[in-house]
Amino acid sequence: MPKRVRIAALASAGALAAVTTFVGSASAGGPSTAPYDCVDARGRAFPAKVTYFTGGGQLKVTISAPPISAGFPANSINTTAIFNGPSGGVVYDGAVNPPYPGGAPVFNLGAIPKVSGTIGVGQPLADVISGPPPSPSNWSLRVLFPGWPGWYCVARAPLSPTLLYS
Repeated sequence: MPKRVRIAALASAGALAAVTTFVGSASAGGPSTAPYDCVDARGRAFPAKVTYFTGGGQLKVTISAPPISAGFPANSINTTAIFNGPSGGVVYDGAVNPPYPGGAPVFNLGAIPKVSGTIGVGQPLADVISGPPPSPSNWSLRVLFPGWPGWYCVARAPLSPTLLYS
């Protein structure tokens, strides 16, 4: 390969890597993930990995956490998530979920509607990081199960990559 062609190829590869790195720093609509500390209504503490997706004014949440032995029917798990947006708090709330077959280590929740807050397409949503421990009065993610102790969770770190509202 001639020297000019190799230099051009290397420059193109470098430019592509730079663009890929920049694009990877924010996620339009997700997925964006953060570690959370959680506690259930009985006081049992556990870690969780939470992944968020946005689209059409709604939020989808995937929680990797210790499984629950009970199963739950569709649209019976109430999820509330609070974020910081450029203009203040943004809240999603609703009981929207597929059926949960007891014993699964992953909970898929949503599409949960946005119920308050102002945010525009492309603007960042940041998880609310409050000091531990999580509790019924200190949480940014709450999951309420029918007939089972609810979960109260706080983020331990910012979402990665940054979640952009879509």
